[in-house]
This record gives sequence, C-alpha cells and structure tokens, in this order.
Amino acid sequence: MIIDGHSYCLPQMDSKVGYPTLEHKMKLLQSELGGHIQPVWNVADRKKADNSTLIDQHTGDLRDVEWTRVNGGLAWKIDGQTYTKQYVPPMLHNLECPPEVLIREMDYAEVDVGLLHTYPMIGTPKFLNDYLNKAVQKFPKRLYRLISIREGDLIRDVDKVIEMIDEQRRLGGVAGLQFIPGFYYQTLDDSSPDTWDSASLRPFWDAIYKMNLPVYFTLIGGRGSKIYERSWMDSYLAEQKVLLGWLNRYPGLNVVVTHGLPWTGYLENGQINFPEEIWDIFKSPNCHLQILIPIQMGARWEYPWKESEPIIKKAIERIGANRIIWGTDMPMVARFCTYKQALDQFRVHCDFLSDAERKDIIGGTAARVMGITN
Repeated sequence: MIIDGHSYCLPQMDSKVGYPTLEHKMKLLQSELGGHIQPVWNVADRKKADNSTLIDQHTGDLRDVEWTRVNGGLAWKIDGQTYTKQYVPPMLHNLECPPEVLIREMDYAEVDVGLLHTYPMIGTPKFLNDYLNKAVQKFPKRLYRLISIREGDLIRDVDKVIEMIDEQRRLGGVAGLQFIPGFYYQTLDDSSPDTWDSASLRPFWDAIYKMNLPVYFTLIGGRGSKIYERSWMDSYLAEQKVLLGWLNRYPGLNVVVTHGLPWTGYLENGQINFPEEIWDIFKSPNCHLQILIPIQMGARWEYPWKESEPIIKKAIERIGANRIIWGTDMPMVARFCTYKQALDQFRVHCDFLSDAERKDIIGGTAARVMGITN
C-alpha cells in the first residue's frame, strides 16, 4: 500500500472559507505569500519583482494591495502595477483542489491513500473540518484527515476544544490532530513564560492522550518568529526540546513531525549538516518524521534530488525507515515535479534503500501510525 502522508484538498484560495470577511482571509493569504520563496513577477512584462510588493521587508507590515485574478491565477495590484506568483500550481483550475482532483492524481501516480493536512490560510477550523470531512466521506479508505484547531482557543476554552475534537473524531476518517505551536504563541504576550506544554494545557493533552489520537506537530514559526519571515531557524531547536518533554510525559502516543526537518536552514555548500541535538526527539520510539524533499528543495535541486540522499540515509540510520513517512504537499508539489516523480524518489531512486525500507517509507510507517490494516 502506498500512502501519501501529507496532501491537501483546497477550497478556492480567494474565498472566505469561514472567516468573517473576505478581507480578513486575504490578509492571511497575503502574509503567507509575502514570506514565501516562490518568485514574484510583473504581469505586464513578466519581469522579476519581489515580496516587497506584498509586505514591507523592514517592518513586516502588509502593503495596501487590491486582489484580482489574471488568466485564472491569483494576482495583486499596487502602485498601478499588477503582480503575481505561482503559489498554487498553474494546473489548478479556479484556485482550488477539490477531492476529485486529488483522487485523479492519486490514481495516475498509483497512490492508494492520502492524508489531508490543515492550515489556517485554507480555512477556519469549523469550515475546514466540515470541508475535509465531506472529502473523506466521499472517498472512504482513500482519503483520511487531520483535525484542525485554532491553537489560541486553548487559552480561552480548553473544554470546548476538547469537545470539538472528540466530535470530529467520532465522525470517522480521522487519522490525528494537527498542532502548530507558532499559532499558539501568537496569542500570548511576548513576556509570557508559557509554552504549549505548560501546566495550563495539561487537561487538553491528557484528553488527547486518553483518546489515543496521534498528533502531527508542525514546528514552524515558534515563539518570537513572524509568519512573514517563514524562518525555521529562530526557534526550531527550542520547540524540539519542548516536544521532547511532551513525548516523555505521554509515552506510547504516536507523534509525527510534519514537513521534515529544516533542510534549508542547515544547507551549507550544497550539503545539509544538522547539529547533533536535532536527533534527540527521535530517541522517543513513537516520534516519526515526514520527509517532503521536492516541495522544500525543488527550487534548488532537480529531480531525483540526489543531493538529498546523504541526509535521507543519515535519517534512516538515526531514526529507522520504520519511523519515516513519505509525503508530498500535493497539489503544491506540482510547482516543481509530477506526483509520480515525487513518489519515484523513494520508489525507484535512493539505491541504498532495501525493499523493506522502501515499503516502510512509502506506506508501511504511515499505515501503522494511522491504524490502517488493509
């Protein structure tokens, strides 16, 4: 069985998706695009521009832009000019990826199961949980989903969040909870000593542990970092230390570190060199690692991303293939390659892998974490 451990169904990017106003949603999108590495160009002459057309690079303040579409793609107007960037791949019609599109891609690439991730820019928790639930109910055993929460709500009403998660879990098709520490920290005062593993959140995590619900931790944008900076370096190791303490407190609960490790942050002279402490969290036997090389390194390296093989080999040596999960970020990975190419990095290439290791990485590990038995 081949399982993509990291994929998406996307509602229209320029729609409200549960937010009070479209303007509110588009400011979130502007923050995302304004810190993203995809290139910007002027629609009129296709000359290169940059993210300063979206965000002031010194203050992080959003620029006053007018959103529009050009040839069906997302664009923005500022100072009399229209700019765009290919954030969603150009093959997506109407700036969306409904489940039918994802299933067609999966069928062609011979992917059996896709796990749908969440992100605030895609929609509010209420909207997104309903949207993804409809997707997995329409394609049972092909699509599974993670539950979306607003991390800041844990400060206001822990019991309500727990109740919502339990209701979503009982609907079926749920493989886990996605938790993004950076969005929890944004609701705190900068002087607050609290972390997402503080005593005030113990009732929440105790409930998750009792449900035996796997947690998918997205360790980007931790304390002190801004969304628009998109830096994995400022607080990544600090967040890992918090997670390590959490893992010791809740042994036996499956955990997945999404998106892989901060490859670009530790890239030196074409090689990824991690400090020793980055492997500490994997001393916990229930901590798993997603590896999504094409979406993160596709702007730097070409298929089949041979440059990534030394660090993949090291990850297998330090963690074990039985705790590594292949993922793609599909449909976003289509910026750089086809779905088949993303899969063939592990199905065909990486000659150092044994057959058993290949099977674990492209499906076996994910199946065990998700509880899929057939």
